[in-house]
Amino acid sequence: MRSHIDLYFAPGDVTPLEIADRIQRATGLSFVRGPHDLSFEWETVEEFRQMLARVHEALRGSGALYRVETVVDSPEFVAPLPWPPPLPRGPPTHPGF
Repeated sequence: MRSHIDLYFAPGDVTPLEIADRIQRATGLSFVRGPHDLSFEWETVEEFRQMLARVHEALRGSGALYRVETVVDSPEFVAPLPWPPPLPRGPPTHPGF
């Protein structure tokens, strides 16, 4: 599984750069490019709980809020179907033969 963390900063509290340093020291995570600030993979609930506890501790007293979103690594992919379906390219055959 993969979890994403989005951070929300409040002006007047700890700076975003200091928070980034705290998180990196506590968890080893770095900020990522894209719609989320942090991302980590886990396989067991215990791994998830440990990482979340480290993130929470790193943010304690910073004034920052965070949101966690977990997604499945490999959602079932459904291959697209052409529409309309292609016409058969040969003489018609009966399905019973």
